[in-house]
Amino acid sequence: MIFIKVDTDENRELAEKWEVQGIPTMVRIENEEEIARLIGYRPESDIRRFAYLD
Repeated sequence: MIFIKVDTDENRELAEKWEVQGIPTMVRIENEEEIARLIGYRPESDIRRFAYLD
């Protein structure tokens, strides 16, 4: 799994493509399809669960 940090001010097209409206937002993408999304501050345990969805 790869995590990529994107500056949405500098990459507006990418933010629009994935409909990122709030910061922070994490979008899990597999085969160019959104699988899951987390919006807002989350505890580390939530992020770990998000990262390792099966």
